[in-house]
Amino acid sequence: MKGKNLVIVALFVVVIIMTVGYAALAQQLIINGTANIAASWDIKVTSITEGTMIGAESKTLPTFIGTGATFDVDLKYPGASAVYTITVQNGGTIDAILQSVAGITEANAALPTETQYTISAEANDTLNSGISKTYNVTVNWVSNQTETIPETIPTGTTSKTATIYLNYIQAY
Repeated sequence: MKGKNLVIVALFVVVIIMTVGYAALAQQLIINGTANIAASWDIKVTSITEGTMIGAESKTLPTFIGTGATFDVDLKYPGASAVYTITVQNGGTIDAILQSVAGITEANAALPTETQYTISAEANDTLNSGISKTYNVTVNWVSNQTETIPETIPTGTTSKTATIYLNYIQAY
């Protein structure tokens, strides 16, 4: 009988421990907290300056909005070129990476195809918070001819407009 009482007491103790454990685990856990994020995204072209112009002139002044820049260049003869320096600023608090440059391929495919745009910016270039970077946009009349305007250029047209976009993403 003593063995049965011991088993009953042991079972009673186990049931009490299980009841207390269940009550402790079944309570609602409330966690209060506040988080503030003060991050901002502010990448934009802040200026365009005209550089070396060889047989070239800006038909209209270059313009910019956001991360896009528009150029309208008149090249006078084969071999002529124009260089512009664009400044891009990261005024935000988030570091950025240049994902791609858009608009160059489309501009170079348009007539006159002898007029070609290039930019010194390369994909994966970083632009850290609070920093400005400059890139050169070059416009060239690429041609082996030196005396006459190629037939692919419509009469009276030696200029080409291009809008170039610098596409940035968050650095990780």
